[in-house]
Order: sequence, then structure tokens, then C-alpha cells
Amino acid sequence: MKLPIQHERLNRTLDRAAVRIENFLLQLRKYLLTGILVLVPMAVTIYIMYFLFQLTDGLLGVAVARTIGYRIPGMGLFLTALICIVAGIIAQNYVGRRILSGIEGSLERIPVVRSLYNGIKQVADVVVQKNRGEFKRVVMVEYPKEHSWTLGFVTADFTVPLRSETIDERKMATVFIPTTPNPTSGFLLIIEKERIVDTHMDIEEAMKVVISGGLVQPGRAPEGAEEAMIDDFAIPH
Repeated sequence: MKLPIQHERLNRTLDRAAVRIENFLLQLRKYLLTGILVLVPMAVTIYIMYFLFQLTDGLLGVAVARTIGYRIPGMGLFLTALICIVAGIIAQNYVGRRILSGIEGSLERIPVVRSLYNGIKQVADVVVQKNRGEFKRVVMVEYPKEHSWTLGFVTADFTVPLRSETIDERKMATVFIPTTPNPTSGFLLIIEKERIVDTHMDIEEAMKVVISGGLVQPGRAPEGAEEAMIDDFAIPH
């Protein structure tokens, strides 16, 4: 009778050990995923900031280092910002505007340089000056085929005169369709206004949807995400 009892105790011991190992592995998985969620955004942000610092500081930092004989970290960034401030001050007065207009006029008379300069200037206007060229509203349009919808940003009314009499340019609008996960690239659609469906999302919410590939949506968490966060992750505060 002792042998079956010993086997039963051994089986119970092995079962408890298996349960403990499984719980340990599950807990280890939670810590691993939590660590990834905490560290990856921080690491990527720090890396981007470091890259931008190295880029801007290297513009004039090397020249300063050659002049004075040693490198001062941040000096190139400081001088670059100072030059931008001085250029902004000059551009705000009458004489400065006349000088800049003359320089721009000279650049625009050079065939290849003209296209390059105008393109870069337009991009800078969109990025820096929020009152010009900004997205007007978030919409949905049928793209790339019927019954297939995508998010887009209305940029302006289409005002280019057309030779075709079948299309009324006054009823057209330009819509930028961003790509996932990089919304800085995309497609430009010229589409009839009546085929545009407005949404209640703002620009930031729509960008989150595009960048996340639809995982993050305004007004609600992704399906099952709340339970997953409760069950799987324990993000420290």
C-alpha cells in the first residue's frame, strides 16, 4: 500500500512544481513585455534627440573646434540657433526684406536651383508656419477602389482651371492620403467634394490611427487591449 501512496505524493509534488514553473514563466513574460513597453519609446526618443543634436551641433561645431583648438559640446547648436534668430530679425525689417527678396529673385532665375529652392521653401512653410498650408480637416474617401475607405486630410479647394467641361474644378478638393506607418509620405487625390466623408477626428487622432496601422483609434482602446493590459502588463508608475 505504501508504493501507490508514494507515487501519488510524487505526482502531486511534480504537478505543484510544474504549476510554479508555469507561473514563474508567465510572470517573467509580463516583466519582459512591460520592460519593452517602457524602454523602447524612451530609447527611440533619446536616440532621435541625440541624432538631431549631433546633426545641428556638427554644422558649426567643427569649425569652432578648428578655430579655438578644442571642441565645446553644444556650441554648434547654439551658433546655429543664433544665426536663425539673427536671420529672423533681419527678415522682419524693411531693408532685410528687400535683401532677401533680391536673393530669392536671383535663386529663382537659375533653372535647376529654382525648382529645388521653391520646393524646399514650400515644405518649410508647411512645417514651420501653421497658418499656411495646414491640413483643414480629417475625412474618409474611397481609395484605392470602390467600397475601400481610407483616411485623408483635406488641404485646400482645387482652383486650377481645367480644359474639360465635364469636370467642374469648383467642386473639387485636394486630399492628402498618408501611408502607414510613415505619414510623411503618401498620395495626393483631387476628388469631388461630394465624395468626401467628414469625420469627427482631429489631426492628432488621425495621425495616431495612421501610424499605429489602426491599432489605436479615438474614443476606444483596441479590441481586447484593455483586458490584455490588465492581464499581461503591469507598467510601473
